[in-house]
Amino acid sequence: MSTRTATTFSVPEHLWDTDAMLDALAARDIAQVFRLVQRETRVSQTHLGVATGLSQAQVSEIIGGGRRVSSIDVLTRISTGLCMPSEARVVLLLGDRGHGIAPTTTLSGDVIAAQPAPYAQALAEEALAERYADVEAVYPSRSEFTSKMPPHALFDCATDIRAVGLSLNLICQQYADSQLAQLVENGARLRLLFLDPAGAAMRQREIEEDMTVGHLGALTMLNLQGVLRVRDRLAADIRDRIEVATYDQTIRVNVTLINDSLCVAQQYLPHARGVESPTMVIKKRWPAAGLYHVFERTFDELWSGGQPR
Repeated sequence: MSTRTATTFSVPEHLWDTDAMLDALAARDIAQVFRLVQRETRVSQTHLGVATGLSQAQVSEIIGGGRRVSSIDVLTRISTGLCMPSEARVVLLLGDRGHGIAPTTTLSGDVIAAQPAPYAQALAEEALAERYADVEAVYPSRSEFTSKMPPHALFDCATDIRAVGLSLNLICQQYADSQLAQLVENGARLRLLFLDPAGAAMRQREIEEDMTVGHLGALTMLNLQGVLRVRDRLAADIRDRIEVATYDQTIRVNVTLINDSLCVAQQYLPHARGVESPTMVIKKRWPAAGLYHVFERTFDELWSGGQPR
């Protein structure tokens, strides 16, 4: 018998409506879900694995309690492989039994019966969208990103720019000082947070990139001084539109937030120059959910501890 033929099994519809299954789904207890499915269908661990994109060893670890599934990607793959109805899928993805079944009521408010929620599938899709759908693009390197999205396309119409990183080259090296000054004169506000050129975190990054001591610090100091010169040349009544500070913490990501709507997040990888690291472009889509707010919080937390310059 072929593996494909042997793994063709179906889970009875009634199993997804049982209290035991709903409790397991709400708790994201995949071990119990697998046990209940096996008890009902007599399917083997190997066949469960093929259906859900897992190896037999992984299924065994899950059922035995040695591995817990928490990744939304894996949970989604399991729900698809087991052909979960939309109501069961919502309970699993949202981790809440209350979203799976909605009671139908009469005009007087009496409960007639529990019926499947009409927008169950939409809720499941929304749960996934809130995690991933605000990522507009991903580039394998910063150089590829800037070739596709040049700085003038990002900044020319900006009214608010917040940035934290190492040297902030995207603004300080790839966007002209005269253009930066013009932005501010037109009403834009900037908050720029540089890694302290003389700090311990800067030295740590120089070691990671196998740089000469002081090399990255000197480059950052040039950018920092350049921004301060731009500020000093502005009319006195608008200089406060450019705020500059430094911080001294392990560098993990370069974050640029534009007009409270777009985020450019550039990771720092061990033993790789910043220009060789990947870049994500993220668009704000929801008031609180999504990756945009994750990186916005990163900026806010680092800015709050920065030293004004």
